Amino acid sequence: MRQFLRRSVRAAAVFLVGLVAAVPSGVPASAANAPLHVWVYPGNRVAIQPTVYGVNNEWRRITSAEFPAFNTKLQSFGYRLLRFPGGWESEHYDWATNTTPGWSQSPPQPGANAAQAKAAAASIAFVVKTSPYISNPTTANLNMLRNQAGNLVQTHGGTVKHWLIGNEWWLQSAGGGDRQDKIRRYVTVARAIAQEMKAANPAINVYVTGDWTAPWEFTWIRNGFDATSAWRYVDGVDLHIYAGDDGSATDYRNIPRNLEAIKSRTGKTKIFASEWAATKANSVGNKRALRSVNNMVIVMHAMIRAGVTSMSYWPAPDIAPGIGLLNEVSDGVYQDLPHGQAFRWMAKEMMGYSVATTGTPETVASHNVSNKTVTVLIPSKELSNQAITLHFANTDVTQVLSGHVMWMTDPDAIKQAANITGIPVTDFDAANNTVTVTANPGTAGRGSSYELIKLVVRYQ
Repeated sequence: MRQFLRRSVRAAAVFLVGLVAAVPSGVPASAANAPLHVWVYPGNRVAIQPTVYGVNNEWRRITSAEFPAFNTKLQSFGYRLLRFPGGWESEHYDWATNTTPGWSQSPPQPGANAAQAKAAAASIAFVVKTSPYISNPTTANLNMLRNQAGNLVQTHGGTVKHWLIGNEWWLQSAGGGDRQDKIRRYVTVARAIAQEMKAANPAINVYVTGDWTAPWEFTWIRNGFDATSAWRYVDGVDLHIYAGDDGSATDYRNIPRNLEAIKSRTGKTKIFASEWAATKANSVGNKRALRSVNNMVIVMHAMIRAGVTSMSYWPAPDIAPGIGLLNEVSDGVYQDLPHGQAFRWMAKEMMGYSVATTGTPETVASHNVSNKTVTVLIPSKELSNQAITLHFANTDVTQVLSGHVMWMTDPDAIKQAANITGIPVTDFDAANNTVTVTANPGTAGRGSSYELIKLVVRYQ
């Protein structure tokens, strides 16, 4: 749970982020509504690991020939980790041939190979398969998967430090078995794989996977490992955090509570969100594009504050239309999308620490101690011509460095980039350490809903 402590930390560079739909130019300005208030606590901080800015490979969609251009675009976003081969590809992937034999969704041309993946980013995560054991739990399958995992670590463990066991065991076929059968079989095969991989290279990080909305299942997983004293071979847990704002079990407000429960039940502090997004299905109104970005920045902030140490966003290409980072306009040619633009802002500006915030609207903030800056992201959602005053607790703000706004005429439009415009920020009160901006003013060159404002301030 968040504890919003006021500490004496000098204020910093602030990125306000509010996402908005623009209106036709020429609409006259009018007085903003009385301010809403947000408090930022730079002293209440959680370290941001560089590996939270990761992305999933899309082996089935991005061919080996297209991968260099794809990776160049990802590098423009500032990404630092690649998960390979991807999601369900991983459960069918033949590492020796770079193919997925027998998979019903095998592409006509293979995607990137392991050598390409290892050279792509500063950090790499490989997924080792648990299929076909969960559907066909024979000794032969168990030994095959265990030996294959050990050989992979011997081959790649010097470069690849993150190893994820399986992809969504709860969605695999269990040959007519139920969820309890699946979890028992997953524990059996993951236990054998983890021990074999650690024997091959004790320095790697091994993660077991589970459902973030069912923390109690991690107790069963741990107990299954403890039965053979094998839990010591596991370094962390791997989660797929697809979240929204619809009040269901996948609501992002459940992230702090559920992740705290998972850490408590497992005794592990390394949390890898190897797939995550603010998804349409989990949001009120099926949010896409800039509307989804409002939730995206909140989801990421919630995960970091809850202790997630590595992440890889899914999807990078816009194969779930409206939440991808980029759009492939032709073979090997990629265009920014709003999620990619927001990812770039976060990866290149949100460094150091994630800090606590309170007030309305929900706000995301980071603190770069070395640069004496704080970054604040404020999703403006459906606010209209709304003044927002930021209060920096126990901080001596000296300067507003810059301001920018991300906006779209239609914030729900897919397959197009958002506009990014510089804005002057003149309402800075040094005596009270506050900065006030107006979200969604509906004026020329601005949006009228779901605007994303980036404001940078400095402290001494």
